[in-house]
Amino acid sequence: MLFLSGAAGFLKVNSLPDSVRIKGFYLEPKDSLNMVTIGASETYTAIAPGLLWKEFGFTSYNYSVAGSPISIVKSQVKEILANQDPKVIVIEINGTLQDDEYQINEKRLRKYIDNIPWSVNKINTIKEIVPEDQQTEYFIPFLKYHSNWQSLDLCIANFYLQSRMMLEGSSRLKGFQTISGAEETKSKVIDVKGDTSVLPLSEKAEYYLRDLLQYLKDEGIDNVLFMRTPHRITKKSYPFYQRANEAEKIIKEYGFPYVNFETQKDEIGLSMMDDFYNNHHLNLYGQKKFTNYFGNYMVEHYDLKDSVHLEKVIKEWDKTAEDTEDCLEYVETMIEDKNRSIINEGWKEARRLHLTTEE
Repeated sequence: MLFLSGAAGFLKVNSLPDSVRIKGFYLEPKDSLNMVTIGASETYTAIAPGLLWKEFGFTSYNYSVAGSPISIVKSQVKEILANQDPKVIVIEINGTLQDDEYQINEKRLRKYIDNIPWSVNKINTIKEIVPEDQQTEYFIPFLKYHSNWQSLDLCIANFYLQSRMMLEGSSRLKGFQTISGAEETKSKVIDVKGDTSVLPLSEKAEYYLRDLLQYLKDEGIDNVLFMRTPHRITKKSYPFYQRANEAEKIIKEYGFPYVNFETQKDEIGLSMMDDFYNNHHLNLYGQKKFTNYFGNYMVEHYDLKDSVHLEKVIKEWDKTAEDTEDCLEYVETMIEDKNRSIINEGWKEARRLHLTTEE
């Protein structure tokens, strides 16, 4: 049983960056985070916690997974509050804009559920969200991941990064990720400033959004900010913008604040050609601009600037800021050399071993 338990833990890898990002959150000292962000890849590719610390003096973590549906956000809030006492929780709403299947998609759910520790919350999350005929494999992950012995390189990388984080006591980049690219768009970018048109949310998306909002209201959790990060909006993605406007109406109906950074691209100083690595995600240059703008917004509206921390936490975050800046310098050289790669928690190892990971 001990062998099977160890083997199950070693083989349980579905998405290496997401696994490391979620596990890293639980290594942060209790009640040491001033802000925690929730969302999909738009979140951790837009916000660099290390830069926020250096410029504004508050701690944060991107508790996010790629393709995150709105269905898991209530569970994420519970996990955050069980481990931290942040002054604000920021929720990016991309998962609200997706269709019904997206909300219960196994691949997307597992990136979060399989990587959080066992608790009453985890059990309830499985029972409430996962289709009944799939629940057994969530409760017994070995049934799902036993064939991962064929991908030992992935399992070894996961084991190494998590072991390194445990030895060092925390994550280096606090959930930050980028791609070393600066992709121009071939589609016409739509200017949405002043556009308040709406489209309805899918049935399940609206259900889970309202369920989340009612939970926050019932529990008196009022330190929550909903937001939408900048995207290059084209004809194809315009319906997502309209659904975001509908989500904004619902969020404000329950009395929660919402800020749409989609309409503030000029104020942020974003270039539609140079500051994105695709239509949905900011690149190195856009991340720096948005992180600075977002940081100013947060310290203006929330009591975050120069938060008080223990000396040990300050030392750790000074190292995070240094590692983040070194990482971004490395990414810039990769862009200049036209080397396209995903850069995240294991960036130093990737640089040392000359690894490249295509998107």
